[in-house]
Amino acid sequence: MDRYDATEIEPRWQRVWAQERTWEVSNEPDERPDYYVLEMLPYPSGEPHMGHLKTYSVGDAVAHFRRRNGFRVLHPMGYDAFGLNAENHAINTGQHPRESTEASIAEFRRQFRLWGVSIDWSREFATHEPSYYRWTQWLFLRMFERGLAYRKEAAVNWCPKDATVLANEQVIDGRCERCGTVVEPRNLEQWFFRITDYADRLLEDVHQIEWPSNVVAMQQNWIGRSEGAEVVFRNERLGVDYPVFTTRPDTLFGATFFVMAPEHPDVLRCSDSPEVAEYVRRALTESAEERGAEDREKTGVALGATVTNPVNGEQIPMY
Repeated sequence: MDRYDATEIEPRWQRVWAQERTWEVSNEPDERPDYYVLEMLPYPSGEPHMGHLKTYSVGDAVAHFRRRNGFRVLHPMGYDAFGLNAENHAINTGQHPRESTEASIAEFRRQFRLWGVSIDWSREFATHEPSYYRWTQWLFLRMFERGLAYRKEAAVNWCPKDATVLANEQVIDGRCERCGTVVEPRNLEQWFFRITDYADRLLEDVHQIEWPSNVVAMQQNWIGRSEGAEVVFRNERLGVDYPVFTTRPDTLFGATFFVMAPEHPDVLRCSDSPEVAEYVRRALTESAEERGAEDREKTGVALGATVTNPVNGEQIPMY
């Protein structure tokens, strides 16, 4: 048997696929059921690596399997071109961000074609292109008009050197992953989506999608549904009411302290002490899983303020 020569065989078939537009899918429907395959969009901040090859090999196998079983498969390609990854790449290369991003996309395109991934290249897009982000802006405006997008203050990870907000994943041991500066908490007004308006609908419809049972359970637990009562604790000094939900209103008579999330904007309004600021900074660098671990020792720091227990009028300390 002749040895398989990838450099001779694969380019030949890739040319056939390109000439015949084998993987392209028309917008016009036909008798086949539709199937959509989309891997997580890569960051165009360099060249493809083994992680991309692994992810797209799995996605490509799914696409081929569905095609062989009679489905009309849409398998597009895209690039997540906004954010720190592209910015860091531009800084490292010394190029304008658009130039470095376009060069990276060209290299992704070249190598993905070389790998033979069955992508419909007529449906390629990048998030930095106006033809794409005009629609994200359009969607945002529709949600804003319907009261689903709103602004409020919230604590964030702030890098004072780069003057930018960092996600928790971009904070390593309390420092900015890019420049190493100590990250500090800061209250900033920012945009939020009112996704809780759809909680009941999401729970009711989650069984209509073909997901593994463990993933469905994760989604149900993430959305959460509890029945109880909402009561209001008041901070007289700030003149602020804090609505609190509880499934056990009968236990309110025994409440001895009031805890606020470290990222609540009023934490630093209640106390600007270095101890509180350091606790908030440290808490914001931890994941939700770490902070919520059941076996973890409970910690906190006093804010030097109180709220009024609504059921008995007693003042209880805030932490």
